[in-house]
Amino acid sequence: MGAHIEAASALASHGLRKPTARRLADAAARACLAQAGRKPGDVDMLINAGVYREDSMGEPALAALIQEDIGANLGQPPIGGQGTFSFDLMNGTCGVISAIQVETGFLRSGVIRLGAIVASDVEPNLKDPGTAPFRPAGGAMLLGWDDSPAGFTDFYEETFPEYEDLFVSGLAWQERHGLRVPRQAAGRHQMVIDSKPGYQGRLTDCAEEATRRFLRRLGMDMSEIDLLVPAPSVPDFLDPLRVRLGIPGDRVAYVAEGLEMAYSTGPIAALQAALKSGRLRDARNTLMVAAGAGITVALALYRQTPP
Repeated sequence: MGAHIEAASALASHGLRKPTARRLADAAARACLAQAGRKPGDVDMLINAGVYREDSMGEPALAALIQEDIGANLGQPPIGGQGTFSFDLMNGTCGVISAIQVETGFLRSGVIRLGAIVASDVEPNLKDPGTAPFRPAGGAMLLGWDDSPAGFTDFYEETFPEYEDLFVSGLAWQERHGLRVPRQAAGRHQMVIDSKPGYQGRLTDCAEEATRRFLRRLGMDMSEIDLLVPAPSVPDFLDPLRVRLGIPGDRVAYVAEGLEMAYSTGPIAALQAALKSGRLRDARNTLMVAAGAGITVALALYRQTPP
């Protein structure tokens, strides 16, 4: 039995002048449910894998707010009734694949029957737009379970800590200059994102190394991968990676132009492209790959036929 993809939807700014992470995730979740012909109440578990939010909001968990917005089993579930468990899981560009692995485990155990994963990012400092190295975007996907042996079967994650300083983000305190006004804060926290030269090249190196190690562990090689679904984490990552892996361009799911440079939404955007083109349906073995800060690489194998 396997966890299979029911739907995937990704979108850019959704026509919003100042998009927020919450509204982008809401719109993507509603579109994904409609695409699958599902109701919000069908969702047993909702994981939010987004990272960057307006005003660098951390609490409450954005997943709980999204659950409330879309109306997924609000309030305390009745005894013996259905509820929705929601939480945030942050692992940068790799967060969606991490969330898929978590939900696959719950689906396999029978604890849940339908899982939803959402992701979204926006410029965290709205007063200084254009400083973030990613595009505002949101995405959502649904995972179900059936009796076929296909679906998500294997996962792998590897971190290369020797490159951890090449991409760093965090909150920095900025003192307020000039005259102090009573009851006015002495300063504020501002998100700082530092991407150093060489980061893109190391992403490709690490992604290639982790991919080959993953396939060796499974007793497979690249000739058995019919479709590569890579997250578009940074420019000049996808093509160098596919060339190094020896995969022709027609076996790669390239995202739509408006979703290039998506951050945590990247894996969902690539899945959406694979679904829309019909190539995910036709591929026997599909390999999802994401690489980001850490440097961390996450991979997932999606099979249409038994191993």
